[in-house]
Amino acid sequence: MHPGVTFTVDDTEDWHVPVAGPGLLLDVPARGRWLQRPALHLEAAPGYHLRLVSGGQPLLWVRIADYWDQCILVRGTAHTPWRLPPLSAPELRTVTHAPGTPAWWEAWARKLGRALVETPESVLHTGRWCLRPVRPRPAESSSRHAVSTMEWSFGQPPAPPHSLDAVLRFQPAWAEHWWEDLPRHNPGVLLPLRAPSDAEDGRIKSWRKHARDGTLPPALLLYVDILSKWLVLDGHDRIHAALLEGQEPPLLGLWPYIETRRPESRVREEGALIGAELQLRAGATPEVIDRVNRQLLRSFNWPERGTITRAWPLAGGFEAWRAEVLAWRGRNTVPLAENDWDWFVSARD
Repeated sequence: MHPGVTFTVDDTEDWHVPVAGPGLLLDVPARGRWLQRPALHLEAAPGYHLRLVSGGQPLLWVRIADYWDQCILVRGTAHTPWRLPPLSAPELRTVTHAPGTPAWWEAWARKLGRALVETPESVLHTGRWCLRPVRPRPAESSSRHAVSTMEWSFGQPPAPPHSLDAVLRFQPAWAEHWWEDLPRHNPGVLLPLRAPSDAEDGRIKSWRKHARDGTLPPALLLYVDILSKWLVLDGHDRIHAALLEGQEPPLLGLWPYIETRRPESRVREEGALIGAELQLRAGATPEVIDRVNRQLLRSFNWPERGTITRAWPLAGGFEAWRAEVLAWRGRNTVPLAENDWDWFVSARD
């Protein structure tokens, strides 16, 4: 374990995301390499011009409209996206618990958590992180993007993952109109960082056997709040294999989080005290006492937790971003409507 990074059990009351098992909270200190830009990180220029960087190379260029109703994404020039070291057969055998049980999830969360900390090129940075088993929802149950501050606030929980079959598609560029309710664009969709392997690839065949045996390790996803998407950090082939077997792959979600506290409310606090007294009078068993204690903590001082995305300044600003994108177009065909491309590379709203 890297000195200074602490792991604790996730005690979050409700992330508003379907979870499959216990999770961990990672506290990354404000010193040493954790103060540097991670190996995979976002950079931003004015006007919501974003660049996702992997190993110093652009992996994705993004522009979001000022009114938060449109987004265009273009794949970058990074040849190899960030990933964890491949899992070996001996490593797989170290997790001996029954698949899908709380002990199995905890073992994998700790194993992948250690890998995130110990890898020389980490995606972690100073701050607090959650590493938690998450379950996907049907794409049809996803909600459209918030296009108003009446629908959105700073530090919200991550959106539930959906559309796992997105790992089978690798578009070089595409436009999203966020005011429309299109499941493939809605918050929580998976975003693969590389093209899918061939279904006949040996690695896919091996993972398909694990999927059939129930021993498939979880894939690792990173939630990027500003895009409302889950990046597939590690496990593209494992998700692919599970889909080929008609199964739901196990998923571990990673996201940075912050805590906010609700303003004091005499009505809420008095109601909590009355409710606690009624429950204790009915029978102060250990289970009731524990439940009452948690309710009182949440009513008086329990922090609300949500996720945010950190971005670093993009050197050279918009002009550097635009020059990179135009250079990319000089070498590639752009599957975008001309008016979408013109807006993408312009500084106008």
